[in-house]
This record gives sequence, structure tokens and C-alpha cells, in this order.
Amino acid sequence: MKSNDRSQTIRDASQTLLPWLSETRRTIHMNPELGYEEYETSRLIVENLESFGLDVHAGIAETGVVGLLETGRPGPTIGIRADMDALSIDESNDVPYKSRQPGKMHACGHDAHVSMLLGAARLLSENNNLLDGLGGNVKFIFQPAEEGKAGGKRMVEEGVLEEPRVDLLIAAHVWPDMPAGCIGTRSGPSLAAGDRLEIYVRGESSHAAYPHKSKDALLAACHLVTALQSIVSRNVGPLESAVLSITTFESGVAFNIVPRDARIKGTIRTHDPKVRAKVADRVRAVARGVAEAFDVEIDLEITPGYPVLVNHEAATALVECAGGQVLGAQSVEEMPISMGAEDFSYMAEKRPGAMFRVGISNPEKGFVHGLHSDLFDLDEDAMPVGVSVFAQAVVEFLGNSEKYLA
Repeated sequence: MKSNDRSQTIRDASQTLLPWLSETRRTIHMNPELGYEEYETSRLIVENLESFGLDVHAGIAETGVVGLLETGRPGPTIGIRADMDALSIDESNDVPYKSRQPGKMHACGHDAHVSMLLGAARLLSENNNLLDGLGGNVKFIFQPAEEGKAGGKRMVEEGVLEEPRVDLLIAAHVWPDMPAGCIGTRSGPSLAAGDRLEIYVRGESSHAAYPHKSKDALLAACHLVTALQSIVSRNVGPLESAVLSITTFESGVAFNIVPRDARIKGTIRTHDPKVRAKVADRVRAVARGVAEAFDVEIDLEITPGYPVLVNHEAATALVECAGGQVLGAQSVEEMPISMGAEDFSYMAEKRPGAMFRVGISNPEKGFVHGLHSDLFDLDEDAMPVGVSVFAQAVVEFLGNSEKYLA
């Protein structure tokens, strides 16, 4: 089959799958499951992959699933990854497919990620002629626990990139800041390292009428929060990037008691290892200074989070090529760097990899809310876009792997 014919077949087949993609996504959306609890989602994935005739392995990193499509001819292996877990959010959308699980919601589009990857597996399985003359394998990787529980790291540790060895990886993430019908790519650092900050301030309580007898943990913590905000603005160069956000603050038990304790949590986001280390050092120094100034004890812990996601140049070029072939070059945009974090980074550290973004915004239909919002939703017409780019990337890579593995 000629290259143009393959691209046209992929475009047409992706659109034909839209009703099924929508049904699949809505089934997952109505039944969200948190990290390492994605048992029903995993079962749905396994049933579909087996119906497509793929070699299926389940139970990787507890609930992860891998489907293997083999051409039967020697060649490289491309991996495509989707994450499966939901968030601890009560959904506020009034839609027929609203979450049926109180306190759980697919507010980050992982339901669409799973559906698009299943769509690519179905498309390639049902259109065997797309792989005529091509050698190698396609490994469809369905990963649990992306939302803070490092499911990607566990899958790597349990050998997901081996047997057969994955030579190159791609993944997609829906993106509400981009119109449906487009994709975005970026080579190099793309998403940030996300570290977790926890601080415990311990002083001495007193009656609120006699504050001079206390060591006010609340007051010290308030000054600490304010002082921490100076770190990025005064210690990180204006051409560098970092974010330090305090997101929880707990203190006090009654209106007439000066608090003994305060607890603070937050996140640090950086793209450069040197900036990452500098910010952490300054956080510790500021905490020491506040502790001395207010005569309190401060315990501080910075827990390293996901590494920086660095998109490999060749893997990014593969996505750009595939996107141009099925969508047109005008629909492939260069994305700005983001301070979000993603545990696909653990896989991209081990193999050449790239994550691209799939536009899902459509103001005319009301799809305007951001990731992790209780009103998040997406234009499902965007899902065939992700399917088509995945499938075209497989055809392009297996047919021209020397371009991307040099």
C-alpha cells in the first residue's frame, strides 16, 4: 500500500471509530477508579485487546495492561502509552455520562487517553494491510496511577519496556488550551519535575488573651509562606523557570487559643536540575531563618517527585511527521514548555520518547474548562485525531525506523 493510501485509510478509519470511541470513553468516565484501583478499567481494556486478537498481559504494576501487536516480520518495537486513573474530585457536570462514583472523576482526560489507545489498537488490528511489508511490533501500554503514585515508574521496574524491547515510545495528553483538531509537540524539556513540600511548625500554645506567653506557630507559618514566595522572584533567574506553590495550610483548634502547631504543604516545579537544587536549598534556608526569628521548631521535608519530561528529538520528529501526514502541517503546533508534571518521564528516561498534546477545546460546545476542574470535559470529536496520529506514527516508524533510531 502506498504511503498516501495508508494515511487516507487511517484518517477514514479513525473517523469511523468515533461512535465507538465515544461510547468507550463514556463508559470509563462514568466508572472512574483511582490509582492502583483500576480493576474494571483494566478488565475493559483486556476484553477489547483480546477481541482485537492481540497478545495481552495484565496485572503489571497491579492493574496495568500491555497488548502486543506483532507483524510476524523482524523489526523494531514502538510503544504507545496511556494512563488510566481518575482523580479524587466530585464531578459538577450535568451530563448523561457523569461520574457515578462520589468523590471520583476523570478530570484529567485519562478516560480519553485509554479510549484513543484502544482505538489505535483496533484500527491497526482491523486494517492489516496498513502493516503490509512492515516489520516489527507495537506495544500498547495502559498504565495505572499517574496522578501522584508513579505508576509509570513501577511499570518500568516490572519490565514493561522489555520482551520485546521497546525502541521508541510516544504518548498523548488531551489539552484544553488547544482547539480540537490540532496537536502540539515540543522537543527537549516539555513538562516539569514536580517535588512535594511538607512543613511542620511547632511552637507553644497559650490563651489568646496572653499571646506573649506563646510561641505562635500560626504567625511563624504565615511569615514562612510569605517568605517562600520570594524564592522564585529573587533567587531564580528571569530566563529560568520555577514555581513554588503553597496549597494547604492547617493550624488552630479554637478562637481563643494561640496555636501550637501549623502544617503547610505545597509543590515545587522546575525544568533544570541546578534550579531544582537551588530552590530546595533556599526553602531550607528560609525555614531555618523563620524558625530562629520566631523561636519555633520547623521540620521540613522535600520529597522528589516525577523527573522532568524531556521529549527526545527523534521521537518528537516522528509525531510531527505522523501528525502532518494525517492532519496536515497546519494542525501541528509547537507547544510552550509547561510546569505540569507527568510520570511518562520515567519511560522517556529509559528510551527515546515524546508526549504530544491533543487539542480538546471547543467553546461553541462549552468545552472550556481546564484539567483537574470539577467541570472538565472534552470535545469527543478530538479523539479520532489522537487515534490517527498514533496509528500513523506506527506505520511511519516501522517503515522508516532508521530515521528515528540513528
